[in-house]
Amino acid sequence: MDSLDVQSRAAFGLLGMAAEAAAPYLQKMLADKAVIDLKPFAADAKNRIAAAVGDFAAQGNGLRASVSIDDLRLAGIAYDSNTLRIIANANGAVSVAVSSLALQ
Repeated sequence: MDSLDVQSRAAFGLLGMAAEAAAPYLQKMLADKAVIDLKPFAADAKNRIAAAVGDFAAQGNGLRASVSIDDLRLAGIAYDSNTLRIIANANGAVSVAVSSLALQ
């Protein structure tokens, strides 16, 4: 974790200074002890990935694709000040049917 944002530092005076002093310890504790259960999101993620591939294929005339995801595993986490990115590996099957090609 690059930084812990304590937005109320100025508003709380001495309490803000104490929070600033405690931030590195809190940051380490969160990094060591925080647990996020991603299982509730896994089924939804599988469906969304399959739908995204289907939507992508629907953009092309004469192209049809279907996806089934059997396994979704956490590969990493990346973050910045605005976004938490969950990086995953998916195993499954993709079926693509091409019925026509547009030549330009």
